[in-house]
Amino acid sequence: MQRYLIDYLLADAGASIISTAVMDVDHAEVVWVGPADEAPATTAAITRLSGLVAPGLINAHCHTPMSLLRGAGEGLPTDRWLTEVIWPREARLSGADVAAGMRLGAAEMLRNGVTSSVEMYFFGEEIATAARQVGLRTLITPPLIEDAALSGFGPIEEQLAAIVELARHYDGDDMIEIGIGPHAAYSLSRSTLDQVAETATRNDLFVHIHVAEQAHEGDAITERTGLTVPAYLDEIGLLGPRTLAAHCVWVSDADIDLLAERGVNVAHCPVSNGRHASGIAPVTAMISAGVTVAIGTDGPVSHDRIDPFEDLRSAIRLARIRSLDAAVLPAREALALATCGSAIGRNELGRLVPGSPADFIRVDIDAPEFEPLVSTDELAERLVWATHPELIRDVWVAGLQRV
Repeated sequence: MQRYLIDYLLADAGASIISTAVMDVDHAEVVWVGPADEAPATTAAITRLSGLVAPGLINAHCHTPMSLLRGAGEGLPTDRWLTEVIWPREARLSGADVAAGMRLGAAEMLRNGVTSSVEMYFFGEEIATAARQVGLRTLITPPLIEDAALSGFGPIEEQLAAIVELARHYDGDDMIEIGIGPHAAYSLSRSTLDQVAETATRNDLFVHIHVAEQAHEGDAITERTGLTVPAYLDEIGLLGPRTLAAHCVWVSDADIDLLAERGVNVAHCPVSNGRHASGIAPVTAMISAGVTVAIGTDGPVSHDRIDPFEDLRSAIRLARIRSLDAAVLPAREALALATCGSAIGRNELGRLVPGSPADFIRVDIDAPEFEPLVSTDELAERLVWATHPELIRDVWVAGLQRV
């Protein structure tokens, strides 16, 4: 067992700051947390950690290997950016390329305080290997896209079979989980989406899909079926607690109620949405309706830097601009979206309590950005408003120091 003696500990986004805290870690798991003067006796080695220790962040939507394409397609809306710039480039990537891009991006995420990510990218096995090498916890959802530029990945049936086999290989692995990543309703036929729904249900696989990112991406579906994109996906059987819907910018009140009723998880990507002029997602309306909302950075081509603290601040500012209310989405609530509220299907992640994985970060609070500090409880808010990569000194995943 390893005991950490910590200056300040935030065990959960909604918890009080514990001054002079102790956290015991055994076999990659937190086994005790609390004030030092209440800690049980131990003969374990003690490591002192100055500053603020908090749960690692969870990046709920990313295409990390796109670090290799950083800067491509600047100034284009999402539809043209994908079809004219990104997909033709991705078609030329090899598994070795993707592994290199994943290692590069995963190292960047760890340095920026991310301990878990949800990935949608090709070559799932290479991504899993690269993530494990760097030490990042991942949910990997290899994508399905019907586009001529990407036909080299083979028939949809073969891609689905390969995903199922990969999921079986990693079944029970605490660091790696495999799901399915159908790109979007507009980029896949009804037949393919039906196959995805059937495969996911039969094999209990997570489904990760872009939903209503652009204002007009669902026009053809609505003209053909009379349904919005969420309603169309629901008719197919693709909405449920094991679904992660990325973006959800252009959703109606009825769509939001449907997402809440089905228990769908939503990944909010405010910086990416701003870069591509996709719009401002109705985050506070979704939260109020009971939708589980998480924070995602999207890929490093849509964001340039995989920095979730920038997304936290952007989420707050855009929610307040949309509502014209300076009280909405308080900093602690936003932090929960990127930690315990972002733990897609794994409620034990994103907090430091007995039984949770030992995924945590240490932040330097001696920096000018954290001054003046009137009360220690202000540290949680300051963590959101002031933290940037240079202040994140150390990062642990599964009890092992990675940065």
